[in-house]
Amino acid sequence: MKLRSTEEILERREIRALTVVMVLRLLYSSFMAVGTLMVGKTDWEKAVATSIAGLVILSTIPFWMALRRRAWILPVGLSGLVLDLAVYTMMPIIWYNSVGGEAVLPAYIVKHPNVMALGYLLVIFHSAAGRSIYPLMATLGVTMVQLAFLWFASQDPRTIFSSDFVSHMTAETISLEFFWGNLLTYLASGGSLAYLAHSNRKVLNDAVNREMENDRLSRYFSPAVQKAIIEQSGDPFDQPGERKNVAVLFSDIRGFTSMSESQSPETVLRWLREYHSVMVEVIFRHGGTLDKFLGDGILAVFGAPAESSDDADRALRAATEMQMALKKWNLERLEKGLPEMRQGIGVHYGAATAGNVGVADRMEYTVIGDTVNVASRIQGLCKDLQRDTLVTGDLLQACAHPPSLQPAGRHMIRGREGSMEIFSL
Repeated sequence: MKLRSTEEILERREIRALTVVMVLRLLYSSFMAVGTLMVGKTDWEKAVATSIAGLVILSTIPFWMALRRRAWILPVGLSGLVLDLAVYTMMPIIWYNSVGGEAVLPAYIVKHPNVMALGYLLVIFHSAAGRSIYPLMATLGVTMVQLAFLWFASQDPRTIFSSDFVSHMTAETISLEFFWGNLLTYLASGGSLAYLAHSNRKVLNDAVNREMENDRLSRYFSPAVQKAIIEQSGDPFDQPGERKNVAVLFSDIRGFTSMSESQSPETVLRWLREYHSVMVEVIFRHGGTLDKFLGDGILAVFGAPAESSDDADRALRAATEMQMALKKWNLERLEKGLPEMRQGIGVHYGAATAGNVGVADRMEYTVIGDTVNVASRIQGLCKDLQRDTLVTGDLLQACAHPPSLQPAGRHMIRGREGSMEIFSL
C-alpha cells in the first residue's frame, strides 16, 4: 500500500477526531433538549434551550460537508469550538433567568455545579480532535466565561464575598479562594490535556515518519531482509562484511536501448518503472533482496543478508515467475498497441562478500565477488544462445529440489578459467 505524506495522515486522523467531536456534540445537544423538556423550570427555558440544541444539531450538516475539503479542517474545528463555547456561555444565563433572573442573587451562576462540569466536558471533548489548539482554546474560553460570571456577580451589591468554604457551599456567599482554586485546577487540567494532545501528535508524526522510512526500505528489501537490517545493532557503517553463499540473479531487457531511442524520455521512464515494478514484486515474493537497478537491468540476491537453506530454489522459482510475469505484462502492452519486451535472466550460486558499502552519509547493502560477475556473464549469454533464462550447474547443485532443465552446453565465462555447465529453463 502506498503511504501518504505525514501531513495527509495527520489530517485524516484529525478529520476522524473532529467527526467524533461532532457525534458527541449531537449526543449532548439531544440530551440537553430532552433533559430540558423534562425538568425545565419554565416554558421560556424549554423553548430557548431546545432551540439552541436544534441549531447545534443542524450545524452538523455544514460542518460535515466542510470536512471534505482539506483546507477547511482547522476552520471547522475552531468554528465548532466557538459554537460550543457560545452554548456553554448561554446555558447558565438561561438557567439563571429560568429561576427568577434579577430576583435571584447572581452568585447562582458562579456556584452552579453544572457550569464547571460542562467546562470540563467541553475541554475533554475537544482534546479528542488531535491538535493542542483545541483544548487550549477551550480552556481559555471557559476561563474567560467564568471570570465574566464572577465580574457579573461582583457588580450586584447583594453579592457577599467570604473566605468561609462552608458558607460558600451552603449559603449565598462566594469564596474567592474556592473560586480561584477551582479555576486554577481547571486551567491545569486543560493545559495538561493540551500538552498531551501536542505530545500525541508529535509521537504520531514520528511514528508515521518511521513507517514511511520502513516503506522506502521495503522498496529495496523483502520484508524478512528489511527486518534483519532494522534489527542490526550498532553503526551500519562499522558493520563488518560477511562471506556467504548466495544465489545471484541478473535480468536485462533485450534491445531496450535501441527501442528507447525512438521514444520520449517520459515514455522510457514509464516503461522502466512498470517493468521494475512487475519484476521486483516477484523477487520480493520469493524473499530476494533488490541489490540495485542497472539501467534496464536488475541485480537481485537470495541469501543476503539473511541466509536460508533454499536460497538457490527460491532464486530459480523467482526467475521462472519473472518470465511468466513478463508474458502477462506483454499481453497488456499488446492490447495498448505497445511493443513486446523480452528479457534475459542469468542465475548463479556461489560465495560472495556481502555488506554495507559507500560513505557514512550514503550507504547501500550489496554483494561483490566472482559469483556476481558470473551471474552477469551468464545473463549476457542469453542473447548469444537465444535463450530467455540460463542458470549454472552450481545453482542446480545447490537446489534442494532441482528441476529437470535443458542442458545448454559448457561455455567459457570471461574472467574465469575453464568452462561452466549451463542449463536453460
